[in-house]
Amino acid sequence: MRVGVAEARRRFREILDRVIAGEVVELSRRGEIVATMSAPSTGQRDESLGQALSRWRSKWGVEDWPEDDPFVDLRDRSPGRGAPW
Repeated sequence: MRVGVAEARRRFREILDRVIAGEVVELSRRGEIVATMSAPSTGQRDESLGQALSRWRSKWGVEDWPEDDPFVDLRDRSPGRGAPW
């Protein structure tokens, strides 16, 4: 559903009910979409950052990665150009 901002103000309660029911509502101003309303997703968003990081580390097997930095020799150590100001 797409609705203009002014109309959304008048019909906010109805639009909010539709969003809660699972519908996505696009808000437009002068024909251009400026925002999207949707119900929050369920599932992994409820986990903490620490939990998400632990899950990521176990998925990618970070503990088995080598300790050395494979990119250490890729950095260009030349002085480069001076600042233009």
